[in-house]
Amino acid sequence: MIDDFLKNISTLAIFGHVRPDGDCAGSTLALYNYILDNFPNIKVQVYLEKFPESYKILNGADKALPLFESTDGSEPFDAAVLMDTPSFERVGAGGVPCLQKARKTCNIDHHISNPLNLCGLNIVKPEASSACEVLFDQLDPNKISVRTASCLYLGIVHDTGAFKFSSTGKHTMEVVGALIEKGVDFARIVNETYYSRTYKQTLVTGFVLQNCKLALEGRVVHAYVTPETMKEFDVTPVDLSNVIDTLREVSGTEVAVFLYPVNGKYKISLRSNYVVDVNSIAKEFGGGGHTRAAGGDTDLSPEEAIRKILELVEKQLI
Repeated sequence: MIDDFLKNISTLAIFGHVRPDGDCAGSTLALYNYILDNFPNIKVQVYLEKFPESYKILNGADKALPLFESTDGSEPFDAAVLMDTPSFERVGAGGVPCLQKARKTCNIDHHISNPLNLCGLNIVKPEASSACEVLFDQLDPNKISVRTASCLYLGIVHDTGAFKFSSTGKHTMEVVGALIEKGVDFARIVNETYYSRTYKQTLVTGFVLQNCKLALEGRVVHAYVTPETMKEFDVTPVDLSNVIDTLREVSGTEVAVFLYPVNGKYKISLRSNYVVDVNSIAKEFGGGGHTRAAGGDTDLSPEEAIRKILELVEKQLI
C-alpha cells in the first residue's frame, strides 16, 4: 500500500514522463489528490511538462509545475514518486536529479520495458491496462475521493482507448466500476478529454489522414508530419499525441506508424492490433512501451525511419 511508503514523509515530489499523456497526467494527479485528502502534513508537488488543456478538468492540474529546479544547496525532497515511466531517459520535467537525491523513491508503472530498478521501491505490473490501474491497487479504496477517482478514470480511459484496446481486462473494468461508484462524471471525462479535439488538432489530423499511405499489402498504415507542416497548422507535439490512435482506425491494418518532429528528432509512435510486437520494434530506436503500443525517437529522416520500421514489421508478419 502506498500509505506505508508515505509514513514519516514531510515533502514529496511526483514526476511523470516526457510529453504527458492521459495516463501519465491522471496517475500523477491521482496520487497528488490522494495525498491532499489523506496526508495534510505532507507538502506535495507535481511536476508535469505541457499537457493537453482538456486535462485541466482534473483537480490540481493547474498546480503542476513544468520543470523541477533546484540549487546545489537546496534540501532534497524526503521522497519522490515516478509514475508511468519505464526509464530515466523518459523522465519529464527535469526530474532525474530530484529522484537521485530523494531519501525514498518509488516507481509505479505498467510498461513491459521497465527494468524494475529505477527506484528504491518498484511497483510495475505489465499486465495492467495503465499506471492508473496499478496505482488504484496501491491505494486504500476507502480513502479515494471523487477527485482522485476522476484522475484515475481519465488515465484508464486514455490508455485503453476508451476500453477498446487489448490491455483492457476484467480487473480493469472492476476498477472502473469502483471509480464510478465514487461519483466520477465519466461521461464528461470521456467526451471532453478523449473524443474532443481543438480546431487545430482537427485540421492537422485531417491532413495526416489525407496523406497517409498503406504498405505491406495494406497491413501497415504510415504517415508523418514535418516541422513545416507543424508550423503551417500552428501545432505543437502535444497537439499530435492522439493522431496515432486515429490512424490505427484504418480498417484492415495491423500496424499504424506516425512520426512527428520533437526537439530536433522525429518521435515514432507505433500501434498494432493483434499480431505485431511493436515494443520490440521500438527498442531498435532506443524506445519501448507495450506489445501493442510503443514509441521511440530517431535522427533518421521520416522516409528512412519508415523503411526500417516496415522491414522490422515484415519479419513479424511472415
